Amino acid sequence: MRNLSRSPSLTLSLFAVLVLGLLACGPSNKEIAMAKQARYQGDKSVLFNATKAAVEAKHKILQADEAALGMQTVARWFTQDGMVTRGTDENFGDVPTNSVRVSLIVRLLPDGDKWVVDVEPQMFRKIAESPQPQPLDAKDPSVPGWAHGQVDSLQFAIYEALKPYEVKAPGGLAPAAEPGAPAPEPAAEPGAPAPEPAAEPGAPTPEVGPEASPEAAPATTPDAPAAEPAPAP
Repeated sequence: MRNLSRSPSLTLSLFAVLVLGLLACGPSNKEIAMAKQARYQGDKSVLFNATKAAVEAKHKILQADEAALGMQTVARWFTQDGMVTRGTDENFGDVPTNSVRVSLIVRLLPDGDKWVVDVEPQMFRKIAESPQPQPLDAKDPSVPGWAHGQVDSLQFAIYEALKPYEVKAPGGLAPAAEPGAPAPEPAAEPGAPAPEPAAEPGAPTPEVGPEASPEAAPATTPDAPAAEPAPAP
């Protein structure tokens, strides 16, 4: 009988199914956008500790400063495909070329009387023949998608932990009008005559005749001077 546990194709297939399943369980783009725009209200120490607990559930924390309301995760090296490498900062020579080092910086920032959470990646890339990793900007188009995914995943995890403190209507903005709703008519100026009521549906439209042109006034000529009487013979 064939030993299926040693089949490479079966192992790869199971791994692919597992990866797809994990991706399917991740937050949607709408949920990530909500997490990034969320505002929170409450004691800053309570919010900080709840944020720290959410970060610790997914990453090892390198340092945390409650006074500065910030923390940073332990950096890890990943291949271009997003797999953890065998190399580390201590044995940099074992890190494959083009691997990316990722550490996440989390800050609790004030926004008026509310708070927002900012998650920023700190990244470096190993370049061939370079003894030191090179800084990699998060906006660089060559940044792999999985690196942005790590940021979004942590942002959403913090959002889930801070939901009890979320402010549902940030800024007190009025709700947007429903699509298709007619716009309200502007208010009439004081002293302006009230508009005539609209005709009922189906009522005949009154006929409007051609505009009357003003009649031309007869031309007047200046009075001719009276004829002088003829002299007597």
